[in-house]
Amino acid sequence: MGLPAWAADLKVSIEGVRSSAGTLMIGLYDSPEHFNTAIDKAEEVGTLNDEARLGGVALRAIAGTQSVVFTNLNPGSYAVIVFHDENDNGKLDKNFLGVPTEGYGFSNNAQGSLGPPDFKEVAMTLDEADKEISISLIYPVPAERSLKMSADNP
Repeated sequence: MGLPAWAADLKVSIEGVRSSAGTLMIGLYDSPEHFNTAIDKAEEVGTLNDEARLGGVALRAIAGTQSVVFTNLNPGSYAVIVFHDENDNGKLDKNFLGVPTEGYGFSNNAQGSLGPPDFKEVAMTLDEADKEISISLIYPVPAERSLKMSADNP
């Protein structure tokens, strides 16, 4: 079984990476169920090994903007989740209220209200043409506090 007669590429630029500490974790999802599974597992070590993910990339963080390209994608709806694992512990750290203490972002720069956004807010449609998107990272706490909190809670 070969590739379809055409396949599109999706270029994802992650903007606002605040430091060169740690790793950027990027996941590509093709259904609400898979997206929700990723949200539920974000606090677990090995997030990038999520079986629900269509594709995933870990990049050494470099302050500023970084990009990745997912290739040969079939037409459909896709969602991207990014987080900046600044302390390199393999998961998205959160405080006792469940609020992330590391940078994160979603396709469409969607933001949830009292929680993560829904798949429909994050999803984008990919057709025959290549597509480029930008995701601006959100850092809920200053870097000094985040790194101190991570050191206090290994």
